[in-house]
Amino acid sequence: MSDKDIEDADDILFAHPPRVVRRWVCDCGVDYPCPDVLFARLVKATAEAGE
Repeated sequence: MSDKDIEDADDILFAHPPRVVRRWVCDCGVDYPCPDVLFARLVKATAEAGE
């Protein structure tokens, strides 16, 4: 490894710091809204539109 490689690695690590990401997770364990929730919302929206 050259000094330039190490310098480039330092630059990359500085430019790409970790960050905390919060996301909603459904009770079934997948990202919210899960496919079941999406389907239920579609059914409800369709039913309300038909009223």
